[in-house]
Amino acid sequence: MSIRRAEVNWAVVGTGFISQSISVDLGLTPGARRHAVCSRERERARAFADRNGFAVAYESVTTLLADPAVDVVYIATPHATHAAIAIAALKAGKHVLIEKPMAVNAEEGRRIAEAAAASGRFAMEAMWMRFNPAYLDLLTTARAGTIGRIGSVRASFGLQFGSPGSNRWSAQRASSTLLDQGIYPVTLAIDVLGRPSRIHATGRVREDGVDLTEHITFDYEDGRFAQLSASMVEYIEPTASASGTEGWMTVPAPFWAANEFTTFSGSIARALTEPRTTRHERRGNGYVPMLDAVTLAIAQGLTEHPLHTLADSVATLEVLDAIREALSIPTALPKEIR
Repeated sequence: MSIRRAEVNWAVVGTGFISQSISVDLGLTPGARRHAVCSRERERARAFADRNGFAVAYESVTTLLADPAVDVVYIATPHATHAAIAIAALKAGKHVLIEKPMAVNAEEGRRIAEAAAASGRFAMEAMWMRFNPAYLDLLTTARAGTIGRIGSVRASFGLQFGSPGSNRWSAQRASSTLLDQGIYPVTLAIDVLGRPSRIHATGRVREDGVDLTEHITFDYEDGRFAQLSASMVEYIEPTASASGTEGWMTVPAPFWAANEFTTFSGSIARALTEPRTTRHERRGNGYVPMLDAVTLAIAQGLTEHPLHTLADSVATLEVLDAIREALSIPTALPKEIR
């Protein structure tokens, strides 16, 4: 017999593509109730609410946070605004799920963590890859020694997004290929190999500080390495692999949302001719496992989720800060958007 969950009222701030996908998956998540949406344009908010089954539409974050019915706020606004909105929501007594990156640098990430601790509310970065059943199975299989001692990781996320005049290319919004796309290869490398000993990075960075491409190498004291890349202006095959002493594993495109992976192991002949593909069911647009986990955690009174803690997010932001330093990209925001 299934147990009925207590309902959790969700609010969505931002009405872009990701918010649309998240909203559809909220409708497939047990215990999640689509309550409110917020956009700076009233008509846009109302249309989004009507299209996705939200009860209330707001054009002000302040007004949304004053709504006592709102339990948790999903924040999908430009990177530069994540920390301010998240901290305001926590101070208003709301739980928060913040679209990745949680913040533009580790300093901001720590401020969010401090606000979450002070409020006693749930807070998490929306790193949905870490809740993907196929990804979790990949990590379990790798850590079980199926391909022996893992010595290297390769991962890329290069897709053409927007144009020079679009929001994705805005320094004022803290637009960044590294923060938007590169965070996935970096997270995969950290999950498989741990934090690197040394980082080398090259790439293309505009004069205003917006990074367009990066090619990153993680080195480890014991000789292991990761080769990572990201771009918003060109295609770089968005797949991933991990290689070890007894074989290798590959993840098809897009690796951060894939529902399968393939293992090649054993003798050379077997590895080359007998690959084993493991598949998992995809739920909705792929966000349901994360939304399900967050909704249940909030209903249970948790303030963090063990699969992706605030300490995990801050640690990744520290690595991203180091990469930005290697690329000579400022990690602080321009004064006018602080």
